[in-house]
Amino acid sequence: MKFKKTAQIIDLLIDNKENILDVWLSSKETQNILNAYDIEIDTFRTPFATQLFDCYLDQILGKNNLQDCSVIPAYIKLMLKHHATPDKIFLLPIELENSILKSFFANNLSDYEIYIETNQLTKYTLQATLTEFQKIFNDQKQENIYHNAILETTNDGYWMADMSGNLLEVNSSYSKMSGYSIDELLTMSIQNVEAIESEEETKKHIEHIIQYGNETFETIHIKKNGERYPVEVSVSFSEIEGGRFFVLVRDISERKRDEKELLLSSKVFSNMTDGVVITDSAQHILKVNNSFCKTTGYTEKELLGKSPNLLSSGWHDKEFYKQMWEEISGKGSWQGEIVDRKKNGETYISETSIVAIKKDDEITNYIAISSDISHKKEQEQIINNLAYYDALTKLPNKILFQERFENYVSLAKRHQKQIALLFIDLDNFKNINDTLGHLVGDQFLKDAAMRIKSILREEDTVGRFGGDEFAILVQNWHSLSSLGTLAQKIIDIFKQPFLLESTEFFSGASIGISIYPDDAQTYDEMVRLADTAMYHVKNQGKNNYEFYSSSMNTSIAEKMQILTALHTALENNEFHLTYQPKINIDTNTVYGMEALIRWIHPKLGFISPEIFIPKAEDNGHIYNIGLWVLEKALEDTKKLHDSGFNDLTVSINISSKQLEQNCFLDDFRKIIDKVGLKREFIDLEITETQVMNNIESSLDILRQLSALGIKMSIDDFGTGYSSLNYLKQLPASTIKIDKSFVLDIDKDENDKAIVSSIIALSQSLNKNIVAEGSETEEHIKILKELGVNQVQGYFYSKPLKFEEFESFLKEFR
Repeated sequence: MKFKKTAQIIDLLIDNKENILDVWLSSKETQNILNAYDIEIDTFRTPFATQLFDCYLDQILGKNNLQDCSVIPAYIKLMLKHHATPDKIFLLPIELENSILKSFFANNLSDYEIYIETNQLTKYTLQATLTEFQKIFNDQKQENIYHNAILETTNDGYWMADMSGNLLEVNSSYSKMSGYSIDELLTMSIQNVEAIESEEETKKHIEHIIQYGNETFETIHIKKNGERYPVEVSVSFSEIEGGRFFVLVRDISERKRDEKELLLSSKVFSNMTDGVVITDSAQHILKVNNSFCKTTGYTEKELLGKSPNLLSSGWHDKEFYKQMWEEISGKGSWQGEIVDRKKNGETYISETSIVAIKKDDEITNYIAISSDISHKKEQEQIINNLAYYDALTKLPNKILFQERFENYVSLAKRHQKQIALLFIDLDNFKNINDTLGHLVGDQFLKDAAMRIKSILREEDTVGRFGGDEFAILVQNWHSLSSLGTLAQKIIDIFKQPFLLESTEFFSGASIGISIYPDDAQTYDEMVRLADTAMYHVKNQGKNNYEFYSSSMNTSIAEKMQILTALHTALENNEFHLTYQPKINIDTNTVYGMEALIRWIHPKLGFISPEIFIPKAEDNGHIYNIGLWVLEKALEDTKKLHDSGFNDLTVSINISSKQLEQNCFLDDFRKIIDKVGLKREFIDLEITETQVMNNIESSLDILRQLSALGIKMSIDDFGTGYSSLNYLKQLPASTIKIDKSFVLDIDKDENDKAIVSSIIALSQSLNKNIVAEGSETEEHIKILKELGVNQVQGYFYSKPLKFEEFESFLKEFR
């Protein structure tokens, strides 16, 4: 053969010599010639492949015929000589457009003139060979198109490597994955992209793959910017072309992150304090966590495959569950409280959230997260009892009593009925209290409450208003005489003696009655009129009952007399302060005192603060009285500081009516500046009931006082109604437990439980605790055991005048 400008053709033939040789040797013409010369195909195949097609370019160029090629073996030349003389071989110019080679060499040779020097043998056999090779080439070319299309379409990286690990082929996905260009990668080896295997380890890995043919494993690759990333590698080995590795590389960074998050989620799921249940769409339990098993008493094995109905307590009706599932279907979730039943049959209250999980708008799972709030509910019940029930007698307090009244009114209006309100004041209570003390007095009140309750119907309500005052609501009564009969029964049961401290005491009951809607149509007016009727009874000799009538004015006159006296009490110096010490029982030291106002009227005598303070609040006198108390208490405390008791804190009661005055802050500042007592030793006490009556404005002014450096305490805690949410917001540093809870703490487990709950609540809010009403050594012992170290009560001292208090401090040292 002779080619002009044949370098590309020679390369192409050499690269594909084995395929061309196979086609050429398998042709019928070639086999006939070889048989004619007794040449075995097997012996012909290898020399032909290695010598005829490996003719170097410089050995072919310039030659006239193939016989001049020194590399062609003798038996080939013999074949040529047999068909033509050496000096004249058939010259068969083949036009490019008619040549088989044109399609074989595609468009690469359009500017070449091709001549093939051949004889009859090579003409036909080579033509046949090239024709077959053309078909093979075209098929191979199509396969290459498919091959490249697949490799460029996949998101996985691909490369082919030789036995030394050199990269021979890569796709664009791996180029993007690694940050290297394709050209850069084709100059690199496996070791350049492998981040964790040493060269020796990579070599062993290659040997392993060669031995077993394929492998899939995870490793770390390194990007051009030095970043490491996890990959999954799938390798296949083939022996073609001296051995090739075909490698698919998948970036599994996201999968690893998901696995890490899944592992974390699994740990969170297992260790959540809330119970978690996962079901399928048919509500069969698929998975539960440890907390759920711990709460219910079931094992996971016992629950799997079961329905959550297994826990049904029977407390809820079908309508409850119907509404729950309707909300889940409509909103995708539900939240509420459910009473469930544990394995041991015990019921518990669960705060539960249920979420529907969807895929392609179809529910696949439900997830329920629940928390056992039974203890919380018990605590709420205790707080609720504090809010709505009298702590001493366990009867409804004023708040609940008023709510019951409003409910009764609604029914009365609907059925055109009447309601009676009986206001009861117990006779001789003050004498019992003063003679035997508060403990015995409280026992008397509890016994009195039980006696009243024992003669009432279930539909009636009896409540305690405070002190020795009780009230009863009666509905569905038939006549005034029937009400009179009830009132007389109450009077009669109080004619029986009370056995207190092994001594019999006699009491009595004065009862005033008002009728809805005849006498009044509002709660406050009904109470006022019944109270008026009750005072009328007391003025007439006590231990009786009266229906209200408009002619009753005696009690109003008494009130007017007190109100008139209040106008001049301050300017007449009728008020004075007493001080009750506050003791730290851990250190047995006096750390402070509470200032308490007292009023001695020249004619009316001692008037209780419980009587005159509400009236002063109602008529506006409380503001000036309160300023006098503030100034006097600060002056006395400053004197004590100057006498060496310089660590005492004074607690002063203030009214919400004072706080409502815009000028209060300015007036208070002036008093502080005038007296010169450091603000850190001033503690203002306000009852929780007064705070809650106007919570927003109270919060604002209390915060301003706190900003001034003034301490604050919540007084009589437990006797009113406190929202825990607002309680957390109050800037008070101390909670004072009302004495009504403390007095029976050594006898009544309920009182002890209430005190314990208040202590726990105070500690959770990071507030100090002071226990009022600490009157016995046993009180002190129990309070100390419960964690209280600050007390106030008669065990240490009654309220003392200033001079007496100063002496007490000196002796207590």
